[in-house]
Amino acid sequence: MASEETAGSADAQDGTTGAMALNPGVPIRGIKMKFGVLAGLVEVGEVSNRDIVETVFNLLVGGQFDLEMNFIIQEPDSIVCMVELLDKCEPTCQAEIWSIFSAILKKSVRNLQACTDVGLIQLVLHRISTTDSMIADLLVDMLGVLASYSITVKELKLFFSKLQGEKGQWPRHAVKLLSVMKYMAHRNGPDSFFSFPGKNAAAIALPPIAKWPYQNGFTFHTWLRMDPLNNINVDKDKPYLYCFRTNKGMGYSAHFVGGCLIVTSLKSKGKGFQHCVKYDFKPQKWYMVTLVHVYNRWKNSEISCFVNGELASFGDIAWFVNTSDTFDKCFLGSSETADVNRVFCGQMGAVYLFGEALSAAQILAIYQLGPGYQGTFKYKAESDLLFAEHHKTLLYDGKLSSSIAFAYNPRATDAQLCLESSPKDNASIFVHSPHALMLQDVKAVVTHSVQSGIHSIGGVQVLFPLFAQLDYCQPSSHELDTSVCCTLLSFVMELLKNSVAMQEQVLACKGFLVIGYTLEKSSKVHVTRPVLDIALAFSRYLSNLQNGILLLKQLCDHILFNPAIWIHAPAKVQLTLYTYLATEFISTVTIYNTIRRVGTVLQVMHTLKYYYWVINPQDRSGVVPKGMDGPRPNQKEILSLRAFLLLFVKQLIMKDHGVKEDELQSILNYLLTMHEDDNLMDVLQLLVAVMSEQPGSMVQAFDQRNGIRVIYKLLASKSEGIRVQTLKVMGYFLKHLPPKRKLEVMMSHGLFSLLTERLMLHSGKFTMTTYNVLFEILTEQICTQVIHKQHPDPDSTVKILNPQILKVIASLLKASPPSPESMEVRKVFLSDMIKMFNNSRENRRSLLQCSVWQEWMLSLCYIHPQNSEEQKITEMVYAIFRILLYHAIKYEWGGWRVWVDTLSITHSKVTFEQHKENLSHMFRQYQHQGSTGSMSSIRTISGVSQRSDTMECVNGTPAEETAPSTVIELTVDELSHKSPDTASGSTITSSPPEAAEGGGHASITVSNILTRDDEEEEAAAAAAGC
Repeated sequence: MASEETAGSADAQDGTTGAMALNPGVPIRGIKMKFGVLAGLVEVGEVSNRDIVETVFNLLVGGQFDLEMNFIIQEPDSIVCMVELLDKCEPTCQAEIWSIFSAILKKSVRNLQACTDVGLIQLVLHRISTTDSMIADLLVDMLGVLASYSITVKELKLFFSKLQGEKGQWPRHAVKLLSVMKYMAHRNGPDSFFSFPGKNAAAIALPPIAKWPYQNGFTFHTWLRMDPLNNINVDKDKPYLYCFRTNKGMGYSAHFVGGCLIVTSLKSKGKGFQHCVKYDFKPQKWYMVTLVHVYNRWKNSEISCFVNGELASFGDIAWFVNTSDTFDKCFLGSSETADVNRVFCGQMGAVYLFGEALSAAQILAIYQLGPGYQGTFKYKAESDLLFAEHHKTLLYDGKLSSSIAFAYNPRATDAQLCLESSPKDNASIFVHSPHALMLQDVKAVVTHSVQSGIHSIGGVQVLFPLFAQLDYCQPSSHELDTSVCCTLLSFVMELLKNSVAMQEQVLACKGFLVIGYTLEKSSKVHVTRPVLDIALAFSRYLSNLQNGILLLKQLCDHILFNPAIWIHAPAKVQLTLYTYLATEFISTVTIYNTIRRVGTVLQVMHTLKYYYWVINPQDRSGVVPKGMDGPRPNQKEILSLRAFLLLFVKQLIMKDHGVKEDELQSILNYLLTMHEDDNLMDVLQLLVAVMSEQPGSMVQAFDQRNGIRVIYKLLASKSEGIRVQTLKVMGYFLKHLPPKRKLEVMMSHGLFSLLTERLMLHSGKFTMTTYNVLFEILTEQICTQVIHKQHPDPDSTVKILNPQILKVIASLLKASPPSPESMEVRKVFLSDMIKMFNNSRENRRSLLQCSVWQEWMLSLCYIHPQNSEEQKITEMVYAIFRILLYHAIKYEWGGWRVWVDTLSITHSKVTFEQHKENLSHMFRQYQHQGSTGSMSSIRTISGVSQRSDTMECVNGTPAEETAPSTVIELTVDELSHKSPDTASGSTITSSPPEAAEGGGHASITVSNILTRDDEEEEAAAAAAGC
């Protein structure tokens, strides 16, 4: 469409475009005129969509467009014309043009800069709300590319204004615009750089250098990005990175051949050295290149090539350029000839020449500063990046700054003049003025990052209103978009990663508190797995950040530890969160040192109580539950989540130097205020585990906080599982409590008696499980595992340490209703006692020291056995008596008192049982006579007894009334003179006078409690020997 240009048409190029477009006789001048002609043809419908597309891109590149060969936009004004033209085109034509246009933007930074120069972002934002959905998708994709390159404050304000909703609805295409945020913060290059177009003589010309600084070696350093015009001549062109030579051709240079960088050192024409850097440089990617020349006077000099702070290759140089000639052919981005095949095409950051050979450590430290650094290594506060102290020392110890021979950066320019910016104190190496000149179309480009833009319009707070719009609907579908929350959080994450200023803003305005609050109040459909992944990514990033401790605390308190946000999320999302907290999170040293231990334990216990309950606690515990206004995980899932939360609490408590009293108090408060067994069990198991693993600090804190009260509250539970776990807590408590304190706690308040009463509240069966845990307390051999079957037999090392538990067990057995299981427990208990008493003198002594132990011991036997089982149990009781009485008379001073007490208590027991039997006999007789009608006048059992006595008087001589005899006859055979332990038998007999006089009443005989067979004698002797 181009034609001959005339001077006259130039004045009218913005004038009557429409008339000129339809008049082929008028010469067309200027890009606006050309697009105007095309627009006129589009309006009258005389051009096809295909022709429109071809013409538009031909005009943009100033020739025949080719996506591989010719795709660089030549005139930025043509972009504005293209946008205006597209307003008149059909949607399909617009879609094709925008699609190709986005592709050429991604292929070249020069195209991006052209769009930035004409403000394409504003043009598109003004139009996006009126476009259809397909075009909007393409525009959003293109805006993402543009915004990641550069976005001004004015453009950013316009962008956020397009996101402001009204009346509960997002503006049209606003949610699509949000996705632009995903790209905005992604920048991998410097904000400012030199742009080399790749044209003939396009370079930065340096003034002549008087003498090259080679005495201490030298280092060339820069960031660069290759951006070739096309991929056809890549292997033929030799773009130069730099060239420093004299008029005789001596000097240094570095150029690319394909993806290889070749460093050249020429001592004279045709005589020199070349070193190929063993690294593959890719187009469209930023690299930090540092070339170090090491000068050695007495041996070969060296060259080391670093890429991105790491050594890529090194080698020896046979000779060093040593000349007094002036280096008057010095160029950046070109050779001395500056022809089109030897000019650099791409972008270059700040360029430094150091007058000494830098070390690998210094180069790595410089790399930490990133591609945007353009200073002179003098001021520690000049960068908002945080890095290790040893890097700071290397960067700012003054050596780097003082060794700068020259430095050029794209911000220090004035039109085409590039100002040299090394420290003033450094000696100049130039003949005269040190400033360089940008030739042809070399430009110093300054872009604007989204971080700086947001900082200018108010900081990260401008994003908070968008979080408040999470529940806004789409204007077309009236549905919530769950991707909005994820997009906003991702954007905040990227801002924090790339800017310390943003981190300080979030901390100052309590950003995570605001975000957590909006998430809590908005619909729970927004809390998805991607949202959780971003929250966890925040945690991981901040935990590795040197100054991220306060931000991490804020994140934990208001988001990660906030159950109101997560309780209605899918169970898998919650499980992922709490698995992370209990494993990776707590294992990170930085995180563990960051979070407030006590506060976190309190927060988790509150979460368990009000949100993650298994059974609704309102009816019984009176706790008003939370998180009821949405879906909740089922009971099985709740139990899994509680397990990870409790594991998290345990990890918090177990690390460091033991439990703190306030942490334990929160657990005890939970156990005291909750009454549902399902809500108590896992917390009680946590208490058992912590007491078993850290008894030192735990028992002391438990005693200080009166934890024994919690034990006796829980012992009243109907659930045997709760009672068993509670007894284990009690066992660990008593095991590690000092003896004096144990007496004060348990004996002064009669807590062993109270223990019996508590366990007898629920008159169920006395099971083997309960017996096993009581036996553990008795011997203080506690384990966390609950044993349901008979425990292993006690060996000779087992000691009775809490003998009062024996009475507790006996009382429970006595109160337990007859059943095979209680009979089995009774036998196991007696068997355990026999074994412990046989094995240890201390065990026997511990029981003998108990008060009135004979009474509860006799309650375990049967005075009148009814079957073989009862007979066996009775014999076991008597065996225990034999062992204890033998020990008392032989080893204990005043042991005869034990005999006297035993005989007295035994007689009392036997007499009482006889009395009960007499009463029972009379009652049965009374019932029998009442049923036959012969005792109609008798109304009491005593009347039956009196009538019986009257009948005896009538029928014969009345017997003399005497009180029952309390005399106990002890008959010992002829061997009794040896010793009690060798006596074959003795009989304790209670005989009333009638029996002595042959009155016909049989005597009541109790088996000899001193009878011992030979095996028992040997066992006793062995026991005595120990």
